[in-house]
Amino acid sequence: MTIPLMALALLSVIGGWVGIPELFMQEAHALEHFLGPVFSSSDKLKESHHLSHSTEWVMVGTVVLLTLIVIIYAWRKFSRYQLIMADDTGFGKVLARKWYVDELYDAIIVRPVNAFARFLDSAIEKSGIDWIVNGVGKSVQYTSRQIRLLQSGLVGNYILLMVVSIVIFFLIEFFLRK
Repeated sequence: MTIPLMALALLSVIGGWVGIPELFMQEAHALEHFLGPVFSSSDKLKESHHLSHSTEWVMVGTVVLLTLIVIIYAWRKFSRYQLIMADDTGFGKVLARKWYVDELYDAIIVRPVNAFARFLDSAIEKSGIDWIVNGVGKSVQYTSRQIRLLQSGLVGNYILLMVVSIVIFFLIEFFLRK
């Protein structure tokens, strides 16, 4: 969090130089010169208002003085601050428990989602998906055990099966041809 704050502080210092008062630099108000072409025709119609340097000094001094007063006040108030944990009651308890947002989120979203997930795990996963996957595995094992019996290692049996298969193929083609 420190690095983003440092970047913002640097950019605010750079941005402060855009509208620097004439008290510090003559004709240095960059925004006025940047927008000059836009307002060139209206500059003829408006009255020119210029502050004296003494008025600018008073305004700058007032802002600096008020800023220093606030810094000193905050420093004195919070430099010795210690967090005292006491049992909160009433509205203080509600604030200490962060408006019970976490408990509400847990009751409305987390618990129902977890209950639904447990239901899906027991009813759908274990009873349905596991049954299908295990059934496919068992059917593959059973089929492979049965097909294994066809493999005897005798070449004559293989030729017989090949001839029978060819005859069945020709019969199917002959009778089912349209």
